[in-house]
Amino acid sequence: MNLMDGALPRPRRGTGSLTKALRLLQEIGCAGPDALRLTELVGRANIDASTAFRMLACLVDEEFVEKVEGKRYRLGRRVFELGLAAGQHFNGHAAARSSLWRLAGRLNMPVTLVMRSRVETVSVESGGPELFPDLVAPIGSRLPIGVDSAGVALLAAMAPGDADALIRTNERRYRAFGRDTARALRGYVDRAKVNGYARTISPVCADVGSVGIIVPGDAAAPTFALSILCDATRLQDGCEMVPTMRDAAQDIAHAIAAAQKGPIEQGH
Repeated sequence: MNLMDGALPRPRRGTGSLTKALRLLQEIGCAGPDALRLTELVGRANIDASTAFRMLACLVDEEFVEKVEGKRYRLGRRVFELGLAAGQHFNGHAAARSSLWRLAGRLNMPVTLVMRSRVETVSVESGGPELFPDLVAPIGSRLPIGVDSAGVALLAAMAPGDADALIRTNERRYRAFGRDTARALRGYVDRAKVNGYARTISPVCADVGSVGIIVPGDAAAPTFALSILCDATRLQDGCEMVPTMRDAAQDIAHAIAAAQKGPIEQGH
């Protein structure tokens, strides 16, 4: 089963050392533009300090990780270079950029398109006014699925057992991103199932709310979701934004599907 189609993580294969090194890379990626200290990485990746230090030293030598001022770590240039090559195969979301910007213009709010990546979401496009610049996730930012409203919408669209398993998988990581308890997150998911869209309060700013909906697709569980940021007082009116968001989600779904099929060959 493909994780992008909603399957849960499969049992790990290969060497334990490789798995731990990849976990470190993943946690550094989750920090977005911020660099992390060794102590932060040890806590997030659940790896002992001496092992993490040795692995980070190797990753720095190979330029997959960069050590910056203050003994912090961020992704290195080798990851960027590999990403350029991989982008040729996984850039279907770029076709949705115009639809995303139209939505941002209609609502006059910041809009973000995220993609599910195993137990996380990745910000792949964003646009709109700079109303909450500190809260708009930079492109490439990774979050444990469910931290934002787009992630909640994705969880609500899954089979209950799958969503609960993902929440349990991420439970120890939520606190690093401002979510206090998995129980509160399950409440958001339950309400999203009833409403057909997600409404959340920012875990770092109680004055800012968010509305999230899925982008429809052919897979058993959706891969993409949209979210908008707004003043928290507007959340009770969130349903007024949803029809416009759903229209945009349909446009985005068509654009992504067309891009993934690729150009039609002559003679076919």
